[in-house]
Amino acid sequence: MPVSGIERRTFLTRIRQVAGALLGGAWVVGSARAQSRKKAAPATGSKKSAAGRTPTVSEPARNVPISRKTDVLVCGAGPAGIAAAIIAARNRAQTLLIERHPFLGGVWTAGALSIILDAYGKHGLIEEILQRLEARGHTQIWARFPRYTVYGMEGMKYLLDDMVADAKVQVQLYTHVAAVARSGNRIRGVFTESKSGREFIEAKIIIDTTGDGDVAAFAGCPFEKGRPSDGKMQPLTLMGRIGGYRGGPAHIQPLVDICRRAGWGTSYSDITLYPQPNQPGVFILMATHLYGDGTNARDLTEAELRGRWEIRKTLEVLKQYGGDDWKDAFLIDTGPFVGIRETRRILGRYYLTIEDLKAGARFDDAICDVNFKVDIHFPDPKEGKGLTHVAHQPYQIPYRCLLAKDVDNLMMAGRCISGDHIAFASYRVTGDAVPMGEAAGLAAAMALEAKVLPPSLDPQLLVKRLNATRTSTVPKA
Repeated sequence: MPVSGIERRTFLTRIRQVAGALLGGAWVVGSARAQSRKKAAPATGSKKSAAGRTPTVSEPARNVPISRKTDVLVCGAGPAGIAAAIIAARNRAQTLLIERHPFLGGVWTAGALSIILDAYGKHGLIEEILQRLEARGHTQIWARFPRYTVYGMEGMKYLLDDMVADAKVQVQLYTHVAAVARSGNRIRGVFTESKSGREFIEAKIIIDTTGDGDVAAFAGCPFEKGRPSDGKMQPLTLMGRIGGYRGGPAHIQPLVDICRRAGWGTSYSDITLYPQPNQPGVFILMATHLYGDGTNARDLTEAELRGRWEIRKTLEVLKQYGGDDWKDAFLIDTGPFVGIRETRRILGRYYLTIEDLKAGARFDDAICDVNFKVDIHFPDPKEGKGLTHVAHQPYQIPYRCLLAKDVDNLMMAGRCISGDHIAFASYRVTGDAVPMGEAAGLAAAMALEAKVLPPSLDPQLLVKRLNATRTSTVPKA
C-alpha cells in the first residue's frame, strides 16, 4: 500500500518530543561564546526565559591538569585533519591529533560518505591515499562518475590507522575540544573533555580541522553561518548501508521510480546507491535531507532519529516495490553519525567569494586547485528536495584563507576556511579538504623551523616546498 502521509507526520512529531525530552533541559552551563558576523536564527529546541534570555548556572573555577604538550595540535581527524597531521609529522614536527570519534576519517568513515570528489588529477597526499586504497582492493570506479573514487569504509579506517602510525603522529581519540586559552592574538592551547575528565593540551601551533570551526569559535574568532539572507545552511545527510541487493549502482531515476510506485518520496530527490568495493551485494544508500544546525545538539538529535526512520522506510519500499533485485535486501546499519555539509565559516586573512570562482582566480600563495562545481543542496525544503549549481571556472584557494583573521598561531583547513556561502559549496568536498590540510600541516612545520608564526611564513617558500612534496614519489601499498 502507498505510504501514509499521516504516518510520517505522526513519527516526526514523536521525534521532536523525544529530542526535547533527551536534550531540552532548561539550565545550561554559562560560557562565553564567539559571535557570528551574521545574526543566526534561534537554535531549534532552545529554552528561554520570559525575558528572552537563556537561564545560566555558574561553573565553579578549577585547576585543570596540562595533560600533554606538543608543537602542532590538530583538532579533528577528518580528511583535512589527517592530512595536516601526517604532513606536519613527516616534516619533523611533534604532532598530536585529537578526535571525538573512536576512529579516524571524519566524514569518510563516521559519515559513511563512501565517495571522494574532486581528487582527479591531483598529486600529493590525496593521490597517495587513493593509490594505497586501490592496492589494498578498497576502491572502485563507477562508470557513471569516472572521475570520482568509491571506497570501502572499513578499508579507509585501516589505511588511516596505518598512515598516522607510519608518520609517528600521536593520536588521542574520544576527545572533544571544550574551550581554549587565549591571550591577545595567541592561543596557548585547548581544554578537552573525555573519559579522562577535563584536561588541557598546550601547543605552539593549532590547526582547526573540526569541520565546524569549533576551536576558532571557542577562541572568539568571527565567523559566518549559512546564506546571508536568512542564515539557513545546507541540509545534513544520514547514509544507510544495505546488503543482499542483487542489482548494480543506481542514481536518481531508477530509485525514484520505485518509490513513486509506492507513493513514497524521499527527503532527498537525487537518491543514489553507491557500491562498496569487493563486497558483493553491499551498497551505501544516500536518500535523506535533514534540516537544522549542525552545531546544535537538539537539531543533530532530531536529524539522527528522523534519518534512521526514513532510511528504514525507504528500504521497506524498495524491497516491496523494487522487484527481484531488492527482495532479499536488508539494512546492515546506518552511518555512525549524520553527515554535516555546512556550519561555521571562519573569517581569515582572505575571504574567497563566488566572484573569485567566476573569474577563475589565481593566487601567488595558492595551496589548492579546485575544479568541483558549486554544489548547493537546497537549505530550505520549500525551495526543492535536490540541489542547484552555479557556473564558475577552475580556481585556486590562497594560503591566507587558512589563517585565522585575528589569532596568529591558529590555522583552519577543510570546510571551515574563510569564504562565502556560495564559494564554500564548491571547495567543501574531501578532494579539496586533503590538500588544504596538507598545506596547513606543512606551513606549521615550516613556521616552527623558521621560528615564526604562520602569518609571517614566506608564502612563496611554502608553495615551492608544497609543490615539491606533492610531486615526490608516493608508496603504493
